[in-house]
Amino acid sequence: MNKKEIKQARVRIAEINTRMGEMADLLESEKRGLTVDEKTEKDALVQEKEILQLRMERALGGYQPTEQEVTNERAFAEAVSAAYNKRSVPEEYRSFMDGNAIDVPVTRAASIQDSSTVTPLIPMTIGEIIQPLEKGLILSLVGCKMQYGLIGDWALPVVAGIEATIMDENAEVADSKIDITKLSPSPKRVTLAIPVSNRAIDQSNNALLEIVRTQLTLGLTRLLNKWMFQPTKIVAKASDGCFVSAATTPAVATAAGADLSWKDVVKLKGSVMKTGVVFDGTAAYVCSAMTYADLEATPRDAGSGRMILEDGKINGFPVFMTEYIGDDVLGFGIFNYELVGQFGKMRIIVDPYTGAKKNLVYFVLNTDFDMLTTRTEAFGIAKKTPKA
Repeated sequence: MNKKEIKQARVRIAEINTRMGEMADLLESEKRGLTVDEKTEKDALVQEKEILQLRMERALGGYQPTEQEVTNERAFAEAVSAAYNKRSVPEEYRSFMDGNAIDVPVTRAASIQDSSTVTPLIPMTIGEIIQPLEKGLILSLVGCKMQYGLIGDWALPVVAGIEATIMDENAEVADSKIDITKLSPSPKRVTLAIPVSNRAIDQSNNALLEIVRTQLTLGLTRLLNKWMFQPTKIVAKASDGCFVSAATTPAVATAAGADLSWKDVVKLKGSVMKTGVVFDGTAAYVCSAMTYADLEATPRDAGSGRMILEDGKINGFPVFMTEYIGDDVLGFGIFNYELVGQFGKMRIIVDPYTGAKKNLVYFVLNTDFDMLTTRTEAFGIAKKTPKA
């Protein structure tokens, strides 16, 4: 970003601020909320402003994008520009374009992959979406990797432990029970639409890839976090998250409205251990920010001066926050037993028609995701007794 582009960005940010101020004044004078069209316009303006500010910070901070990054940005902008202006897509970009559809190249997941191993492709790879997406998921914090580019079944099944038996000399031994929960996926269509103003496309082509990539990641992160950790099914068509069918729900013997005690949180972990599931490095507690704060302020006992939650851990196990689990709920799980997968292609449709009256181009993502809790007994929740 050169000096001229920085100046243009500042002018455009000022225009955005003025327009948003006008919208705020109108809402205040008419005593109402945003209409659907106004909300769409506002979201597009906010996205454009954020990306312009990001590019300015990178430029002023001396950051120089790599040659590969520059090539990716130009390739993506050129392909999109050709699609929404109804021009022929340049020959070198036709391999990933199908009309107005952009196929995001996917590396086949023969095993659970670390997205950092994906080779960069032009203009955008699955790694550019999945890698930052993993960072926004609690599962990544406890070491569980997302599977992507799957075709057919999940990769790497989770196998429960088996137990030997003692028999009489000539007695017939029964087959050992190897408890492998059915691992057949049922991919669900995941879709989202990203509005981007034509001005952003025309004046900030080099930022277009970053706008789309960032918003894709944020939208998918919110959905998958909600899908995984909300204690109730998010929609009827979705598979259960890890706490929807949690097999371990120990009774919490507290007075109505009282906080969870040290005994309660340890009992939750013990209830999962009792089932016989194999513990590994992915065992952790999960709760909301409010519950996290409550546990930090709740003493273990009357004399030690220690709190239930200290240094981000309960009894040596890490505690991670997500608002989707809800307040007054503490979850515990071994997250290696939760599979998260993306199936087939990711396809982005460039739609210059739906938002034409608002001067917007929509980027519509369609792909398939699924989740599977291979051992429901590896997850449990404890809830505070509500006030009467």
